[in-house]
Amino acid sequence: MTGILQDDTELFKQFSDNDSFRRWLTDTVFALTYGEGRSV
Repeated sequence: MTGILQDDTELFKQFSDNDSFRRWLTDTVFALTYGEGRSV
């Protein structure tokens, strides 16, 4: 359980502190959600 919490904390820290990581993660999630070829 502690390992999961540490991973989530590190993810949040990177997202908050690292602009390039935030942009990459946002773009990746957007592409996976709304990307071409996605059927509704």
